[in-house]
Amino acid sequence: MPLTSRQRMLRAVLGAVFGSALLAAPAAASPQEADPCARLTAGEVRYDVADAERVTFATAETYGATETRLIGCVRQGDSYVQEWKSWGFSGRNGFAPPGSMWENTLYSPTGSFTITEALGRANPGTQLTYYTLNPASRWGGEHGPSYNQYFEGTGGPADENLWGYMQQGLYEQAAVINWNRPPDMPTRQGASFAIFFHAGYAPTWGCISTDLSTVVRLLKTAVPGDRIVMGTVDDVFTASTAAADGVASAAARAEEKAEAAQDRAETMTTGAATLAVVAAMAFVIRLAFRSAGRKHRPDGGAGGTRPEPSTESSTEKPTEKPTERPLPEGPPAEGSAAEESRTGSSVRGTSR
Repeated sequence: MPLTSRQRMLRAVLGAVFGSALLAAPAAASPQEADPCARLTAGEVRYDVADAERVTFATAETYGATETRLIGCVRQGDSYVQEWKSWGFSGRNGFAPPGSMWENTLYSPTGSFTITEALGRANPGTQLTYYTLNPASRWGGEHGPSYNQYFEGTGGPADENLWGYMQQGLYEQAAVINWNRPPDMPTRQGASFAIFFHAGYAPTWGCISTDLSTVVRLLKTAVPGDRIVMGTVDDVFTASTAAADGVASAAARAEEKAEAAQDRAETMTTGAATLAVVAAMAFVIRLAFRSAGRKHRPDGGAGGTRPEPSTESSTEKPTEKPTERPLPEGPPAEGSAAEESRTGSSVRGTSR
């Protein structure tokens, strides 16, 4: 809905009376979402889109911001992928906080809404219910049965003259956003009306405004039941799990590496212990065989088997008495008889 001179005057009065509430300084901005279609596929959108074939996102960075990012998503299997993107504007006061949408607040509504009707100079090929405008075309703003509905007639002061706005280029083509009207919700008198997706590319009274080619593109592919999700980034999207998933994944990988390192260490320890046991057993077996060989060593018996050399030290003294060396022949030396009787032949055998 574009701003009229009467509405601009009303806005000035509202700003003077309720300025602190309606025109508060915007909060810290959240950056625009780069891929809302992927967030929708991941279930990270706060608003239900049912089984819509196409979903358009219209998001602002924060309350009070009017510049709006527009991205169209189309379903492919179980996922949504980006089909187009553009820029536009919301109402003069940005998107409405929950429960704040009402006439003359200059807000655009927040939420998920179907698109089932359209209007303009001529049908561009849409499957939506289409109203070709004429001089009697009106949109109900007066409280009563025609409130927030299309009708034809002279209308009252609050009813929008659709023909006049079309001549200005604003309603050359427009899609009707089903805020405060069936099939999305019952109509409440005074809860705002004429919320459109239209041409004009300027802040509005509550509509979403963009360039004409974007509006035409949306209309050409739209079918009844397609949706538009609108609001601030923080109101539309849940906290992304991507960072948390990344941290969890990194922690899982680190845990797997630690477990693998522990397994390798245990394997090496077990292997070393096994080798030690095997070496000990081999040593015991060698000793056993060596002992058995000493007990059953042959003395050069049958078969000419040569006995193994003794392992005893060569420095050990023989236990057997050495054979006496024969005495030399000849007369004994003088006094030899007495000496022999005193010392014995063994001494003679060892003195030369």
